[in-house]
Amino acid sequence: MAFAADQAIRFGTLPVVSTRTAYEIYQPLLSHLEKVSGRSVHLETPPNFKGMYQRIQENGFDLLVSPPHIARLAQKKLGWHPLVMCLPEHHSILLAMEDNGPANLEALRGSTIAVLDNSALVVMIMMEALKKKGLVMDRDFKVIETRSYESSQIAVKQGVAQAMVARSQGFIDPNSRDRMKVMFEAGALPGYVFIAAPSTPKDQLQQLRTQLLAFGGTPEAKPFLEKLGYDAVVAATEVAMQRLDPYLDMTEAKLK
Repeated sequence: MAFAADQAIRFGTLPVVSTRTAYEIYQPLLSHLEKVSGRSVHLETPPNFKGMYQRIQENGFDLLVSPPHIARLAQKKLGWHPLVMCLPEHHSILLAMEDNGPANLEALRGSTIAVLDNSALVVMIMMEALKKKGLVMDRDFKVIETRSYESSQIAVKQGVAQAMVARSQGFIDPNSRDRMKVMFEAGALPGYVFIAAPSTPKDQLQQLRTQLLAFGGTPEAKPFLEKLGYDAVVAATEVAMQRLDPYLDMTEAKLK
């Protein structure tokens, strides 16, 4: 692998769930990386997306599971290397309680929407879609940022927020999701991207990509990917990464 032989691999994850939940989700992948590298792997979860991008700028990770728009920004601006990406694509959805939530989008006027992070791609897509429907953030509704999808669910359950933004698959507890309705669905959301630090030698990049793809074919990968809301990992291509370019200016502005 691409990392100094006497150091642990600094493996970063998205700040979308609690650290405890992240360890539970990523354990199969961590075990695989330790096995193929003969090295220990330290899981690190930044507090938010701004913190994640700051760590990227500081080369604070060796390997990172990144939201696609931040992965593309890191690639274009800082020389990070996309390795593999997750499939299938999802949608940005707006969830509310089934029994007493808003009946429609118009009922959201004057309400509060819980979001994971304003710089998350799933949120950008939803806010742009709502704007096209005549609902503008800070004018027609308020937004509160939460620490995780779990926290957003709690905010909706407790009535602190009347709706929440989420991905169409993954992370939301099935028992809670059964009591929630999809109010609105917005555009396609590319899958997570595994990126390697700029200093990673070219030959080791291919080795690491091969190891991640191999993990995707193991029995252990199936439940891991299901928890993330995906079915498979494939090699990241430049064509796929270019689809994120329309979001780069907005992403960079929100991460400052």
